[in-house]
Amino acid sequence: MLEVRGLRKVFDQGGTQTVAVGNISFSLGEEEFLAIVGPSGCGKTTLLRCVAGLSQPTGGQVVLGGRPVVEPPPEMVLVFQDYTRSLCPWRKVLGNVLLALEHGVLTRAQQRRRAMDALRLVALEGFENHYPWQLSGGMQQRLQIARALAYRARIMLMDEPFGSLDALTRAELEDQFLAIWGAATGSILFVTHDIEEAVYLADRVLILGPRPSEVVAELAIALPRPRHQLHTRADPRFVEYRNAIFTRIWAKDTASAPAAAGRGA
Repeated sequence: MLEVRGLRKVFDQGGTQTVAVGNISFSLGEEEFLAIVGPSGCGKTTLLRCVAGLSQPTGGQVVLGGRPVVEPPPEMVLVFQDYTRSLCPWRKVLGNVLLALEHGVLTRAQQRRRAMDALRLVALEGFENHYPWQLSGGMQQRLQIARALAYRARIMLMDEPFGSLDALTRAELEDQFLAIWGAATGSILFVTHDIEEAVYLADRVLILGPRPSEVVAELAIALPRPRHQLHTRADPRFVEYRNAIFTRIWAKDTASAPAAAGRGA
């Protein structure tokens, strides 16, 4: 469905080149949940922006359904980490969801029905006349997800969408999102710095090395669904997956770090 082939991204700032993404290749299958993890600063967000067509790679290509991605394709939607900057504060909850549908072919009545269906999925029914600033952080993030669900893209790209939330809200949203994804169709490409979150959510985890990033390993997650915050995380296999990913990231991160300077006598 989606292929990333030898993707490379270099930023040139005043003649100084920074290689953000070294050489990354992977594929995403139909209705697959693929998580990407790696050390801080390894280019995960840059990679996602290239996949979304928001930034052009320096080398390699992104191919969707056999066609190179050269601009944001209608089959994709991107959910940002910072919901406070992606929601329109002057629009009410329903208006924020409708934003994704206003340039489509649906009638206004169809747009409203689809938007209300999405709000019900994320448990925001009854809040359609509130403004984003009247909602909690978790509710605002659910609103952003509702907008993406209403659009009904074949692929949902998610850039650390739960990273700015507290632990309890994060766990609640993880479970809600898995339930929504299980009831819908589509594929998920999920970037996170949280190894346990990647194992808990994904079918497969792609492990990146430090910048300039490359794929150092990938791991299929054979944990049964539906998943449960207590039972799944207590499963010995969950611990094995987490430790295996951490070991690969730590080994690569440590190997690339400069040697520590000796202390003076």
